[in-house]
Amino acid sequence: MTDPENRRQHNLYQRQVFDKKVEFFRQPIPEDVQLRTEQIVDAANLKSGDRVLDVGTGTGVLIPHIQRFGVWEIIGCDLSEPMLAEARMRYPEVQFWCGDVVDFPSELGRFDAVFFNAVFGNMWDQRQTLSVSTKLLTEGGRIIISHPMGAAFAEKLAAEDPKMVPHPLPDKERLADLIRELPLTVEIFRDEKDLYLCVLARGRAASGENGDIRNS
Repeated sequence: MTDPENRRQHNLYQRQVFDKKVEFFRQPIPEDVQLRTEQIVDAANLKSGDRVLDVGTGTGVLIPHIQRFGVWEIIGCDLSEPMLAEARMRYPEVQFWCGDVVDFPSELGRFDAVFFNAVFGNMWDQRQTLSVSTKLLTEGGRIIISHPMGAAFAEKLAAEDPKMVPHPLPDKERLADLIRELPLTVEIFRDEKDLYLCVLARGRAASGENGDIRNS
């Protein structure tokens, strides 16, 4: 199969799995996970008037945390239409788009923040995903890669179903490779037991090399 066909088959598998998991994602989120999710959104430095793209939005877990900052221009992107149906019911004021972010239509505009929460390991090609997402950013916009259960949890999911989660969350070395020659600078990198958080900024810190990684 060609790479586009591989990606299509991968996305089809993802869609089929998540279409069956809507009931699971309707369950209340544990308080400690909610607190770490707040930290993730806080790290994006959102302000009123920002436009936000939430990739892998699912049932809309990040949306209320984003709205706390007075942000109302939000587009939730997901492969699963049943997940988006649940999100639309919960957040009728939010716009949603069904598909792979790699195919996201440019006519929907640029964003001040693009979130990949608990989903970046699922991307078929992480480098391509970052390249496309960077083009969707405003100058100074941020890409937030995160998992409120930590990188080890994501690795466990990958071990259980590598077809579903083909990649680990990137460590510092891998992250530097992924953003090499992209106009991105790492603002935050936290790889802790129960929290993975990386914030990449477009066009910031012009002095120094892109891909310079600093711990927060």
